[in-house]
Amino acid sequence: MTIDGDGKFIPLTPKFKEINRVLNRVHTKRLEKGQKLFMLDL
Repeated sequence: MTIDGDGKFIPLTPKFKEINRVLNRVHTKRLEKGQKLFMLDL
């Protein structure tokens, strides 16, 4: 289950699963990039 824009629970469809995967990849890459920049500043 996931939450839609109105705050209601809806089933996690394949479309939403793919969106979640893409967002997770973007988030992970940003975290990795931030950690690399942090390590360069030390």
